[in-house]
Amino acid sequence: MNDIEKFDEFLSSFTDYYLPVSEISMPCAYHDKDCPSIKQKECTSKSKVPLVDSDFMMYSFDDIIRHVKTIDICNLPSTVDGLYLDKKRKILYFIEFKGVQIDKSSKRAELQQLLYNLNKDNKCYEKYYERLKRVYNMYADEVSYKLRLKPFETLDLALPNVYEDYCNENGVTDRLDIRDFLSSVRKVYIVVAICDKRNPTADRAGSYRFLLRKPFDRLRDLGLFEMVEIMDHNEFKFFLERI
Repeated sequence: MNDIEKFDEFLSSFTDYYLPVSEISMPCAYHDKDCPSIKQKECTSKSKVPLVDSDFMMYSFDDIIRHVKTIDICNLPSTVDGLYLDKKRKILYFIEFKGVQIDKSSKRAELQQLLYNLNKDNKCYEKYYERLKRVYNMYADEVSYKLRLKPFETLDLALPNVYEDYCNENGVTDRLDIRDFLSSVRKVYIVVAICDKRNPTADRAGSYRFLLRKPFDRLRDLGLFEMVEIMDHNEFKFFLERI
């Protein structure tokens, strides 16, 4: 077998987690294994429907990593939601579903606006302004941070460990050099999010799309991914029809 066939055989072993996009992109997706010492948070999403309504099948990587002996269930890496291997074109797709408004202001931008709006004549100004400014300068928006982190932890931490566990469990002797394979295979990273229907091409300063533009450009420019895109659900459904 060539490397693509070996990797496909590895992915195909996770039949329980080969799921439709509709299920993987559900808000607060259910996982059958979670850290027993952490109380599960209630789902606060107002949406009760999947981000993308599609029967297209891919692997739920969030579920796969929860069943790997070499990964601590209480200290999971930050990974993408879905993986899909196009065997014919030899492309590995990393898909993240994020039910946030990608064109709206980030939480860091909202904090900045609060600072701008503080009235110097207000009695709270001198007491809190400098403290808030220090918080702002140290604050990294969690959503944008995780969207930048996920491809790295998926490639460098999660997938190598999952593959090693698979080989040990199944007695695989003719193994891939998994890190070499992941560095050489063509890769695509797609974030699927909610876009502003009034202006779906918005690139407002302070929005998540704006904050992620340069980091995502670097992923392409440095050759880690062949393509990095942010799409809304309609764009992604159209994309799925072409792969």
